[in-house]
Amino acid sequence: MSTEYVPAAEVRPETFTARAADHVQRGGQRGRELRTGIESAIAGYRRYFEFLSIAEADVRAAAGSSLARLEAWSPEAAEEVAAVAEGAKVPVGELMEVIARTEIMSLAPASATECSTVSFTRQGGSLAAQNWDWAADFSTLWHINDVGAVPGQLHHVGIAEYGMLGKIGLNEAGVGVLLNILKHEGDGVGGVPIHMILERVLSTATTLDETLEVIHSAPTTSSSIITVVTADEVVQVEIANAQKRELRAGDSNSSPGAESGSGFLLHTNHFLHPDLVPGSLELNATSTSRARHAHLQRRLEDYSSRTGASGGPESTADLIDILTTGPGEAPVSCTPDPGAAYGDRSATLATVQIDPNRKQIDLAPGSPADGMQGNRRYQL
Repeated sequence: MSTEYVPAAEVRPETFTARAADHVQRGGQRGRELRTGIESAIAGYRRYFEFLSIAEADVRAAAGSSLARLEAWSPEAAEEVAAVAEGAKVPVGELMEVIARTEIMSLAPASATECSTVSFTRQGGSLAAQNWDWAADFSTLWHINDVGAVPGQLHHVGIAEYGMLGKIGLNEAGVGVLLNILKHEGDGVGGVPIHMILERVLSTATTLDETLEVIHSAPTTSSSIITVVTADEVVQVEIANAQKRELRAGDSNSSPGAESGSGFLLHTNHFLHPDLVPGSLELNATSTSRARHAHLQRRLEDYSSRTGASGGPESTADLIDILTTGPGEAPVSCTPDPGAAYGDRSATLATVQIDPNRKQIDLAPGSPADGMQGNRRYQL
């Protein structure tokens, strides 16, 4: 297959600005305005699923079962998905192949690694940042997502892959979400798509408690880690198919290396909660998750030794410094080898910074090591 792709740092993502009277009109607007990108994302994932040796019939069945579960869990969200499909003039089942891509990939024995996340908890000043790593071939298949409020729902801004209603972002109530993929032996298809859980949080949750209620209420079948950040606290929710466990800074179960009292939490792509470690799996045979995690632990230790116990980060710039790596270091800032083949190359497609107290989110194509020249800042 072709080894050509657009380097992530060179991408200047489209901004979708949704302004509508209700969620159905909003969905129709998304479908109409992003039709070309949606068609490209569907084609891109079909190619990727084929690379992962997932049969087309199994993809269709998995997408359909996730749609049915979504309709039962959140009829309003399912209505908006249907409106997107109608606006884009694609069958809703095909659109769900993108929205439920995490669940569909549970049919494959291995998948690309993705994501390193660092957060800091402080009353009135919590912060979070993430390098969103994914297959380099999807570098042009995401956009900035500026979703206006409709009755009963909140304005939110973030990034989304074409066809998805939401992904990583921050809402006007100061609730932010970040995402890392995980893998567990019990994973399967048919659950509420993780990306729809993120969208529901961004659209409806005004507090940490409401966010956790949304996440825990969703019938899930695959694995991920959602990092929830509000001005006062950060909580990581590890999801192992139907099981969910929470991690907080200072907990005995919190991330090794993020010592009690430090306020820091970090996550890559392996389970940390002791209840979920049994049965947990590496994403693939060459996963860099543990190497990245160990590197971030060392960076946090260095940071703490320089600043002292009370020297927490004052802005997300400190977190971005921790997420920046270069040649010879674990690939927290991920750039594929120039000669890597399709399907075997990962890249940091976007860098996200969230400051809930300021209700501020920064979105940049590429990794921090690329200089973040295309960064966009939004104030909600």
